[in-house]
Amino acid sequence: MQPASAWAAADLGFTPDPRQAEFLDQAHGRIAFCTSRQSGKTQAAAAKALHSALTYPGTLYLLFGPVARQSGNLLHRIRTFCQLLGLLTKSDPDHDNSVVLPNGSRFVALPGVPDNVRGFAAAKAVIIDEAAFVDDRIYPAVSPMLAVSNGSLWALSTPNGQTNVFYELCNTAANGWAVLRSPAVECPRISAEFLAAERALHGENLFAQEYECAFVSAALQFLDRAVIARARQLYQPLPSPCFGFNELFIGIDVGKRQDHTAIVALEFSLSKSADRDPVTYAYRTQAHLLLRSAESLPLGSDHLDLPNRVRALIASLPGPYKRINLIIDATGESTLIEVLRRDRALNQYPLTPVAITSGHQTTLLAGNYKGLPRPDLLTRLRTAFGTDRISLPSATPGLAELERELIAFRSDGQQPEHDDLVFALALAVWLAFNEKKSDFFPEPGRR
Repeated sequence: MQPASAWAAADLGFTPDPRQAEFLDQAHGRIAFCTSRQSGKTQAAAAKALHSALTYPGTLYLLFGPVARQSGNLLHRIRTFCQLLGLLTKSDPDHDNSVVLPNGSRFVALPGVPDNVRGFAAAKAVIIDEAAFVDDRIYPAVSPMLAVSNGSLWALSTPNGQTNVFYELCNTAANGWAVLRSPAVECPRISAEFLAAERALHGENLFAQEYECAFVSAALQFLDRAVIARARQLYQPLPSPCFGFNELFIGIDVGKRQDHTAIVALEFSLSKSADRDPVTYAYRTQAHLLLRSAESLPLGSDHLDLPNRVRALIASLPGPYKRINLIIDATGESTLIEVLRRDRALNQYPLTPVAITSGHQTTLLAGNYKGLPRPDLLTRLRTAFGTDRISLPSATPGLAELERELIAFRSDGQQPEHDDLVFALALAVWLAFNEKKSDFFPEPGRR
């Protein structure tokens, strides 16, 4: 069988560039093709799909995009190639946006709406164009269509942030996918002069995403993945037990009907840094927060069992601690606050009840609650990560779920994941910054 790249050059008058040829001739069943804008990915996908359809008569190819226009554009390229080859095609009577070849192979173009794609089976290939922009639920909806046929799945796209399935496909090692990249600098049809003008017009971040196959954090993404990864790398094993010098800050986000109750524990410590104060020549101290635990309770958990959970958490940590501080967002849960305060083991620890508000400054509310502005809460959390004040040891219980929430969390709150652990962490960080302000932000000349 003639390689697809050679066939395209000989029969279609389409000479693939090196990256297109690599994609055309890739035999792996699952391919993630990350490309620059205007690099010819749709042209290459159309040629590869048609080559397969002519090689294997009577096979089915499903084309998806974020909307019908994108998948329809891929189908149009296939139809144009058929005309160049002099093939007499027709439409599938059951699907308007389709092409049927004389050998019985057919292409059906569909919008990437997960709830409306079921009903197809035994596809030779499923092709998802603009794969970083489709609804992520399309992947589990279409992959079972390949089970019987052992068919191929191709995902092609320019990057679009760091919180979608396409990002995972292109950046997760050993996931069973062949990952190909086609940056603009390797495309002979895009001039260096054009790229220089685009870089000047759009800036480094957008240029990197659109032309360099870089997965830049989206505008509404709360934390860049690189920032979260750095917090993992910051961790250095600490001596345990801590002999009573460190403090513990426990953040509790009480869930409502559809939300989990989450408990996060941070250990605060002070250590000497490597540099000295230029005035006193004394070693500077460095304040740091170490994640000790992140627990998301099952939906429907009895809130009145929360004191037992907190006591069990404290008992599981290395300790002893100089001081243990609790902060809880339990808006409308005054009974729960009283239960925590009356618990014999917990009433020795300071408890700060808060209500998260949309205001701009911390206020004192009825019942001795603090009204805590959401922007202030999240700003302190971002600051903790941005200034390398927080470490996330890989062996911490619950870290995987917390990390997943942090990656998906959006500044506007419209993320698909739960955010309970994020807010429990934010509460603990806020209280630590508030109680240890002089340690985190020392005045000039202070150790």
